[in-house]
Amino acid sequence: MKYPKGGNNVKAGIIGLGNMGGRMVKRLLEQGVKVGVFDLNKDLVRKFVEMGAEETKSPAALAKKFPYILTVLPNVFIVKETLMGTEGLMEGMNSESLLIEMTTSIPSVTKELNALLKEKGLKMIDAPVSGGVKKAEDGTLSIMVGGETVDFDRAKPLLECLGAHIFHVGEAGAGHTIKALNNMISATTLAATGEAMALGVKLGLDPEKMLDVINASTGRSFSSEFKFPNQVLTRKFEVGFTLDLMVKDLKIAMAMAEEEKVPMFISSASFQLWKHAWSQGRGDQDHTAVIKDIEEMFSIEIKGS
Repeated sequence: MKYPKGGNNVKAGIIGLGNMGGRMVKRLLEQGVKVGVFDLNKDLVRKFVEMGAEETKSPAALAKKFPYILTVLPNVFIVKETLMGTEGLMEGMNSESLLIEMTTSIPSVTKELNALLKEKGLKMIDAPVSGGVKKAEDGTLSIMVGGETVDFDRAKPLLECLGAHIFHVGEAGAGHTIKALNNMISATTLAATGEAMALGVKLGLDPEKMLDVINASTGRSFSSEFKFPNQVLTRKFEVGFTLDLMVKDLKIAMAMAEEEKVPMFISSASFQLWKHAWSQGRGDQDHTAVIKDIEEMFSIEIKGS
């Protein structure tokens, strides 16, 4: 999907200009969308204004001018403040507004916010993403949406500017639910692959040859095919999605399981490893730095030639 410049006159405001939100701004501008921006970091705001975005002075001001409002924020508490605080989105939204909440958030809180907006005749969908900064740059994210079908249909052309795989997964909160579960699987797979790779290196195997075998066999995963070759073996560990954020997502998944009173034996064990890596001061590093924690326990290094 590409909007013709000036043709559809599509206007979208984005709040949160970090690793993901900033790349979404750039992507939408490239697609001919008129973009408004708000962030407390004014250096970031100036950067995107120079690219062609329009600065707004508050979330309320953004909502008054831009019918599509995308929030891409660090956590649910900031989302609530942005929505309900002084000069928050609710002060500027109207019946034509559609809030597209793209933060990885707590599903129960998403449902509460949706109910609050619905009482006031306002609309929202939750639309978290998967794929990281690279896929945000080239518009190939996976986007999982919870909300009313009519709102999903309205938002879909805009979301297609950002993602290659758009899924409507259920009612409000469903997007945030599957996002947390997906990241729980991703985290567990990365940790398990890391332990296997570390043991293999300790036993004298070449890590590159190990990956060749794993990726041609049943043990392959996104972690073995992409994260290990590009982040671990290269020793780059370039920050795209931090360990802090992964631990936050795992806490959300574990809390959902606790609410439902169900055991999560494998995921809980993986969570302990992630919390240990986090406790070692690696929170602001890329999430693949969990492998450094494993390497220290095995007294080895997993690196390419």
